[in-house]
Amino acid sequence: MDITPEGALPLMFEHEVGSTNDVATDEARAGAPHGWAICAERQVSGRGRRGHAWSSPAGSLSLSVVVRPEVPMSQLIAVPALAGMGVMDALASLGLAGRVGIKWPNDIVARTSDEGGFDRKLVGILVEGRSGDAGPFAVVGIGINREPVQMDASELAQGRAPGGPRALPPVSLAELLGEGAPELPRLAALVRDAVVARVDAWAEALAARPAAGPLAPILSEYFDMVPLMGHEVAVLTPEGRVVDTGAFCGLDVWGRACVRTPRGEKSYPAEAVSLRALDQL
Repeated sequence: MDITPEGALPLMFEHEVGSTNDVATDEARAGAPHGWAICAERQVSGRGRRGHAWSSPAGSLSLSVVVRPEVPMSQLIAVPALAGMGVMDALASLGLAGRVGIKWPNDIVARTSDEGGFDRKLVGILVEGRSGDAGPFAVVGIGINREPVQMDASELAQGRAPGGPRALPPVSLAELLGEGAPELPRLAALVRDAVVARVDAWAEALAARPAAGPLAPILSEYFDMVPLMGHEVAVLTPEGRVVDTGAFCGLDVWGRACVRTPRGEKSYPAEAVSLRALDQL
C-alpha cells in the first residue's frame, strides 16, 4: 500500500513482509529512486548484522530505505554512520535528545533516566551495499521498537560465548515517550526523511573534499553522538568473546574504532568486532 503524501518521496506500507531489505533491494534493482522506502509492522525473516536473525514483532517498525548518493561505491562505507545519525536526528525531534546515542557503528541505545547509562537497545540498523543497472546503491534497514518487547534471559544470552556479555535489553519508544510515541507511518516518514537528509548533506560535502576519506565530513559530529567515546571498553568477536580491552579513543575516516590498549593503539573494523562498556559485561 502506498502511503506517500503528495509531492513526497515514495513510501510503501505493508502489515507483514519477509524482509523489508529484500523488498527494497529488488525495487532498487528495478529502478526505485533515491529515498524510496518500505515500512512494515512485522517482518518474519529479516536479518541483522553478521547474519544474525532479525524478526520484528507486531507493533515495531521495520523500515528499509534506498539511497543512491552520487559517490564512488567505496565511499558507501560511511552510510551506516550516516544512517545512525539520521535516526538520532529523528529521535531528537521527538524529544529524546540526550536520552539516546549511537552504539558504534550505528545501532541506537537509550537510557531510561537522565543519570543512567546507555544500556538499552532501541534501534537496530543494517546497511547493505548493492549495485544494479543504474549503478551502486545502499539499502538502509532500520528496526525500531515502538511497543515494549519482552525478552527472557535465554533470548538475551542467545549466541554469546561462555562468559561473554548478554545482548542489551530492549527499550521502546512507548516506554520512553509514553503517549508521545508516533504511529508507525508517521514514524517511518520522519526517520526516512532524516536519513536521506543526512546522506544528501554528506554527499555534497564529500564532493567538495573527495580525498579526505568517506567519514571525514561527519567525523566530529559523529563523535558527539557516541556515548562510549572516551570510556573503557571490551572488544568483542561476533560470538561475544572478549579479545581486548582499552579506552575507546576515536575513529578514523574509514569508520574503524581506535582503542588504546595496554599494548598500544589498535584499529578495529565494524564488520569484525563490536564494543561494549566494561561495566556492561
